[in-house]
Amino acid sequence: MRRLTLGNGLRVVVEEEHSAPVAAVAVHYGVGFRGEGFAGLAHLFEHLMFEGHFQQVEGIGGFCNASTRQDYTDFYTVVPAGAVGRVLALEAARMRAPKITERAVRAQTSVVREEILGKTRKPYGGFPWPRLSPVLFRDAANAHDGYGDHESLRQVTLHDCEEFFERHYSPANAVVTVSGDVSAQEVLEVVERTFGPIPARPAPAPVSWWEPPAGPREVSYRDRLAPLPALAAGHRVPDPASGTHVALSALAGLLAGGGRPRLRERLRHQTGHAITFSARVGLFDFLDARDPDMWVLTAVHPREVPAERVLAAVDAELESLAADGPGEQELRRCRSAWLTSHHRSMDRIANRVRLLGRFELLFGDARDAVRLPELYAGVSAADVAAAARGLRPDSRALLTVRPKEE
Repeated sequence: MRRLTLGNGLRVVVEEEHSAPVAAVAVHYGVGFRGEGFAGLAHLFEHLMFEGHFQQVEGIGGFCNASTRQDYTDFYTVVPAGAVGRVLALEAARMRAPKITERAVRAQTSVVREEILGKTRKPYGGFPWPRLSPVLFRDAANAHDGYGDHESLRQVTLHDCEEFFERHYSPANAVVTVSGDVSAQEVLEVVERTFGPIPARPAPAPVSWWEPPAGPREVSYRDRLAPLPALAAGHRVPDPASGTHVALSALAGLLAGGGRPRLRERLRHQTGHAITFSARVGLFDFLDARDPDMWVLTAVHPREVPAERVLAAVDAELESLAADGPGEQELRRCRSAWLTSHHRSMDRIANRVRLLGRFELLFGDARDAVRLPELYAGVSAADVAAAARGLRPDSRALLTVRPKEE
């Protein structure tokens, strides 16, 4: 893996991966919905950056997409390996000066509005995100709906978008990552030639979104499209720099993942119902944001098994793990399941290039992403027990969904 920083501040990561004749390019910008001025502005700007881009990428036999997260916005493209230079030229062009017009702002605002409506007009729409965030957090940056609020977006002007670009989309606030069947030296030469002439602009000053932890809180709402009740439990997690997220991920796997997850087995024995749980550390993904972030568990459960009983099972399993930790065989199965899932995901080059890029942007070194299997393999029963002790009922944010009436 090669890493360097250009004179204008742009960070570059290149990894040679010759298993298939394809390559991926990702560009991560250091702004997400926590750093926006209007609810949904970062998401809207993601759309604006794509004006005309899809057609050009498809014309060279590739596909592309983007996402907006708490602390970054990423754009990624997968193409035949020989087309990497053309993709880098396209990315450099829109980093230098995207073509944003008043008409484009209004058009993309309408597109985002349709996305918002599509999200909310379906069963469990907005569950657990963005509905859980304002239950766990109080500060608007962490709690607001970063997907977008249409009424707020209608007030966004062309000037707002131009200012957003100038503030956040500078080379010094970005990472370009290339992974695939390429020569690292040749790619670095192309990057220097295409991105190097972009004028330097200062990156925004770092901002901490940390806020004091709050006590327990519960919010309930009715979803008239949902056939069954559901719940989402969220807990604040320590700063990723603490090194605890791997153990928290293992804890999620023990409770809700694999072939015989603890929670499903406990409630099946107690109630005769098979309830499906999901759990993860990270609002969207593992190590996908700076501090603060959350550990989240969700369950859709039968009416005959009330939320109180489901939560009692969660608390009982957390207490058991906090006291004794998992057995070695159980932990071995959990590690194996995580590693299998991780390697399968990394076989997809789009996932790989995005992981490397976000680790470089968020945590300062893409090479840490390559070390994840080693870190996960080293998780001990004591690590899991310590993680379980941190998820107490008195720090839990609870979101419950009341389904359509019988």
